[in-house]
Amino acid sequence: MPVTVRITAPVADFTGEGPGGVQFTEGTATTSDPAVIGYCQGAGYSVEPLGDDPLDIEQSSEQDGPADTTSTGRSAARSKRG
Repeated sequence: MPVTVRITAPVADFTGEGPGGVQFTEGTATTSDPAVIGYCQGAGYSVEPLGDDPLDIEQSSEQDGPADTTSTGRSAARSKRG
């Protein structure tokens, strides 16, 4: 069962559309979307579970699969060119 969380924006009085289309009013919003929760956790938003359910950080951030560990440097094919 998804956990519903309260997200607090870094800008305290922000009202409008936030990540994933979540609607903020005076700096806060609620969602149970694991992708939005994971994004907000890594982007400086405060994320608090509502009710008695603890927030499972591993579950919400790993839902999309393992982290991308590929290098952002030159590819092997490019580095072989002269």
